[in-house]
Amino acid sequence: MIDITQISLTDKRTWDLICAGHTKGVFQLETHLGKHWCKEAKPRNIEELADVISVIRPGTLKAIEEGKSMTQRYVDRKHNVESVKSLYEPIDKVIASTYNIIIYQEQAMQIAQVMAGFTESQADTLRKAIGKKKADLMRQVKGEFIEGCLSQGHTQENADRIFDIIEKSNRYSFNKSVCPETTYVEKRDGTSCKMKDIGIGEEVKTPNGYATVKDKMDHGVLDLFEVELDDGKTIRCTINHKFLCTTGEILPLWQIISLEKEIVSE
Repeated sequence: MIDITQISLTDKRTWDLICAGHTKGVFQLETHLGKHWCKEAKPRNIEELADVISVIRPGTLKAIEEGKSMTQRYVDRKHNVESVKSLYEPIDKVIASTYNIIIYQEQAMQIAQVMAGFTESQADTLRKAIGKKKADLMRQVKGEFIEGCLSQGHTQENADRIFDIIEKSNRYSFNKSVCPETTYVEKRDGTSCKMKDIGIGEEVKTPNGYATVKDKMDHGVLDLFEVELDDGKTIRCTINHKFLCTTGEILPLWQIISLEKEIVSE
């Protein structure tokens, strides 16, 4: 039996196979498109592989800037065919790993925190406003973003320009899915921490509001399932993970599947 926890993420031969497009049977990369862009991007670590999976989505491929898709721009910058241009010095470090291209929604959220002093909750509201194209909420969040930027010493011009880029990037940016052991939870004070670091007695956000953590239990190594929502989000969880359904019920994944319920994706 293969112990997946003992598989090396730095095995050269594995990355050589991926870079050569030998990804048959690999989820999200077994298509002609996945094989082609693996050969083009040549990912050499797990972070770069996540980037490839994100930039081969239709939105990124169809997002054309100066005659080039954001996917091709990512690849060209990665291989020094195109120089990496500064978007705005105070936030360049947020998007440095993706060659100053906003690929993930979390990057837009971090930019709002760095530039406008947004809390994590405010930053998530920005993501929802843009992603759901809610005009009224959008006007409110944009006003808060501009006001926050000005209070942090940024100019009106830079605040407007960066917000416009964030708004446009949401046509193609993806949520950066992470493994359960690195999942973040939001606490009552607006900060977040890794799931494994949450303490007994702390209050965390749930579908029913904030609740107090009463106990923590180690269930050992469990099988993971990947849930793809109709808004493009991907969630990795166990079969017992609970979701809020459109019926207002909060049910475990196994029951949602058996009853053919719909998950609330917002």
